Amino acid sequence: MPKPLFLTGVDFWFCQFKVRCFVLLCVVLFTQSSVSQLQVSDEEPVICQKLKPPKNKPEQLVDWLLKNGHRLKHEGCWKSHISLGTRGMEEAAKQSRFLDRARIALNLSSSYFCLGDYDSCRKLAEEASHYAREHKDWKEYITSLYLLSGVSRAQGRKEAVYYAEKGMEELQKHQPDDHYLKAKILYNLGGALSDLEEPDLDRARAAMMESHSLYHGLKNQYEIVRSGLRLARIDYLKGNYISALAVIQSVEVHLERPRSRMLYHYMMAKILHRMKKWGRARTEALESLAWADRLKAKVDEERTRTLLDAIDNKTFVKD
Repeated sequence: MPKPLFLTGVDFWFCQFKVRCFVLLCVVLFTQSSVSQLQVSDEEPVICQKLKPPKNKPEQLVDWLLKNGHRLKHEGCWKSHISLGTRGMEEAAKQSRFLDRARIALNLSSSYFCLGDYDSCRKLAEEASHYAREHKDWKEYITSLYLLSGVSRAQGRKEAVYYAEKGMEELQKHQPDDHYLKAKILYNLGGALSDLEEPDLDRARAAMMESHSLYHGLKNQYEIVRSGLRLARIDYLKGNYISALAVIQSVEVHLERPRSRMLYHYMMAKILHRMKKWGRARTEALESLAWADRLKAKVDEERTRTLLDAIDNKTFVKD
């Protein structure tokens, strides 16, 4: 603002001082307000605010999702992914791009899985499975079997092993050179075998070891962590806590994604809990809980609180 002509030098200095104080106060208040709003409304990692499709161009949404859907999922932007993906499926249908609709549905299915909405996960996986099989899109069909195995495992259904074995069978027929898909199916097979009421831990470990090895060969950091955590869990279930600890510590250098960090700290807490390292176990559980809260992962939050209660009471829960 231009200097008023009637002000004396002293008057002008005092006026400028007041203006600066007022501006500083506004900045402080605005900053506090912004931080407060961020704490209230930031339900997902900050990066999710940057991962947005082109504005006012719905015709580009399908291609954008096919390119960026996996990143939305891996960054923990599950709610954004579901919102955008639902619109993307509608847009794909309008454009008669039904195979792309099935692909988006498959990717969306896994975000529902991460949020613990297993019914929605299963519904989309089954829809995509029927379409892919009917149109002999074998890669998408095998992917749907992988997802159905995973959600069945999460829901405690025995067919989890069936879907994984069916996936391996179809893979050998139609996609024998797809090492990434093979690693994913082996991962679910190992997980399903270890989650049975009467688990086959030796067979589960063999499947998970092969999956883990394939991911290392592919240099896929995210999946190295996932398979490593599952391998550690199998050793944990076998009572080999030292081996489990060694496996989980080996994947720490590969941690990148928010969900990976949450699961890493949770598994570390479980192992230390069984080793009666109460203080360290509690620290790891609290770290996992913080990530679960940030990601709005309700299922993970509930089980971590249950583990925390057991740690605080120096008791054990059924695995």
